[in-house]
Formats: sequence, structure tokens, C-alpha cells
Amino acid sequence: MGVGLEQIDGDAVFIIGAGHFGARAGRILCQRCNARIFVVDPDTKGLSALADLRVERIQGDGIQFLLDKFDCLKDANTIVPALPHHLAYEWLRGFLRQEIKIQQTAVPETRPPLPHALSASEGSTLVSYADFLCPDDCPEPLYCTVTGEKRELPLYGLLRNLRIPGFEAHIIRSRQLAPGLGGYRAGDLREAAHRVMTGGARKWILGTACKCHGILTAFETKGLAHS
Repeated sequence: MGVGLEQIDGDAVFIIGAGHFGARAGRILCQRCNARIFVVDPDTKGLSALADLRVERIQGDGIQFLLDKFDCLKDANTIVPALPHHLAYEWLRGFLRQEIKIQQTAVPETRPPLPHALSASEGSTLVSYADFLCPDDCPEPLYCTVTGEKRELPLYGLLRNLRIPGFEAHIIRSRQLAPGLGGYRAGDLREAAHRVMTGGARKWILGTACKCHGILTAFETKGLAHS
């Protein structure tokens, strides 16, 4: 790729996707931090629109980029998902493909039901405390900026408490980098892969969630000793 990833600092940020949300993330982060910021997208037009920003543009599939270059990333490096896929799941499936086979399954129903659950196009389940369009710059306050309702338990906490027979859940917390903008660390992905490999379960639910919104993907593993 010619971007010198072997020498990046731990504060570098990787935005995966250069569409509306990726471009917004790039503009916000350029104003708020001095870290190296990389934007990865296969679309040259989208990347060209960021020419005025202090970002390093990489043309290519974002998921494949993370797979190819993941050994170069430090645990502290931040990843900002900005594409219409569950990035953590797609990365996990590719990262472990030499060790196990991962087959996506339907997210099982829960009791009580997940808040405002909605099926995503690729088979994942979107979950949200909100049934309305949130402000772009929501700072994730204790009290909702729209309804004034108090969030007693952040959504990532609720999802971590999931107890679904036959499934083990692993939830990655998305932390705010700026109002309305979140990401997680490369180390969080490494932890998810390690847990799936050593957790002893065959069926999993992998989730990514902030305080109010999240996405869940269910899958089965084949190839481990328990399979």
C-alpha cells in the first residue's frame, strides 16, 4: 500500500469507508486530533472528495485492507466503521478463516425482546434505544437529547448481559471520538478473535454497540475441537 504502516503510532486512526459517514469522520477528526488518519475505500471518487483533508487515502476494499495489514496495527489504533456491513464480523470471519469456518446464522429471538430490533440487509440485526432519527452530533448524554429519557443502562451493557440458550455473546463497545462519531480499537478485534477461538462455544453472537445503538451478528463455528 505504500503507507508506512510498520511505523505508525498507537494513536493512528483508520476510517473504513469514504462515503457520507466516512467523509464526516475524516473532517471531524482532522479538526480534533493531530494523529495520522487513514481513509480506505475502493471508490476513487469518494477518496478524491477528501483531497482537501489531512488524511492518507488508500484505495481498496476496507475489510481486505484490515485483513492484509492487521499485523501492522497496534492494539491502541482506532478503527472507525463507515460502511454498510458489520465490519467486526466480516473481519473476524476473514481473520480466522485459516483456523475455523464461520457460518452466519439468524440472530435468535430474545426474551425480553431487544429494543427496536430491525433486520439488516446482510442478515445482522440492528438494535437501538431510539425509534427516531438521532441528531448527527449527539454526545451520548445520560439523558436522551430528544426525549429527555434517562438511559439507566448503556446499550452495550444490556447486550453484554444477554443470556441466550446455546449462544455465547461477545460485545465490542464503540466509544465516542466526538459527538456522533464512534470507533473501537484494533485490540478489541484481537480480543474477539481470541475469545471465539478459546471460548469453547460453537454458536456465537458478535455485537458492536455504543450507548444507544448496536448491531448483532450470529454465527456458528466449524473446525474447532468441539465442532
